[in-house]
Amino acid sequence: MIYKIHHLHCGTMCPVCGPLFGQNHFLATVVCHCLLLETDQGLVLVDTGLGIQDYLHTKQRLGSFVARFGRIEHHLELSAIAQIQQLGFSPKDVKHILISHLDFDHAGGISDFPQATVHVLSNEYNATQNLNSLKNKARYKPQQFQQHKYWNFLEPTRGENWFNLHRVQGFSIFQDDILMIPLAGHTTGHCGIAIRQAEGWLFFCGDAYYSHLQLNPQSSLKALNQLERLFAVDNRQRIDNLKKIQILAQTENHIEIICAHDPVELARYKTL
Repeated sequence: MIYKIHHLHCGTMCPVCGPLFGQNHFLATVVCHCLLLETDQGLVLVDTGLGIQDYLHTKQRLGSFVARFGRIEHHLELSAIAQIQQLGFSPKDVKHILISHLDFDHAGGISDFPQATVHVLSNEYNATQNLNSLKNKARYKPQQFQQHKYWNFLEPTRGENWFNLHRVQGFSIFQDDILMIPLAGHTTGHCGIAIRQAEGWLFFCGDAYYSHLQLNPQSSLKALNQLERLFAVDNRQRIDNLKKIQILAQTENHIEIICAHDPVELARYKTL
């Protein structure tokens, strides 16, 4: 059972060229939007954003390229662990972490919760063990999570339908209140997380899209599309899953759809 959902702002990057991220400014504002769920299974963190060590030792943890061009705003109070403590909880209260994918700006806080079980698709974790390609080397920083002890590797096996998508088979710890929904394309094992609310669902799509404008299939964001093509390991799958998300946005009013990096979407919840 889910008692409450908190929307956390777990990092901000300000890379050059806003149009690449669907924004009109010279510097983009790329937030790390994460969720904290109060449940009968303890606290559940959906993605972790940047962790304490990413802020304290940026170059060592993330590499010189990210440190130079990511333009990370260094605010320790934006780490998930700091915000969870601000809410009156202990880091030990976080029992589960659900990861959309293991890019550095989603997995950095794993090391701040050593007692939590991390749930991730097995093919996503396997991809982090192969850093021969420049794309994987840029996105995955295994030092963020390689010492973590508790994992639940889920197979990307097609389970029951969830609207026009499908759920991960064998993920039943939260009954039908929290589902992991494969959204491959951006990474090999990219996954969305669907959370049941009192009325309808909240669907966290990770990096399946970057801007709320993309939920409208008529939108034209050529620079952003090229950036997403560059980041994707399978652009055909990325586009296919984006189209399915757009259909959900157009036809299912009881599903709130959010992604990980849009400041407009985050502000919608932080001002409630």
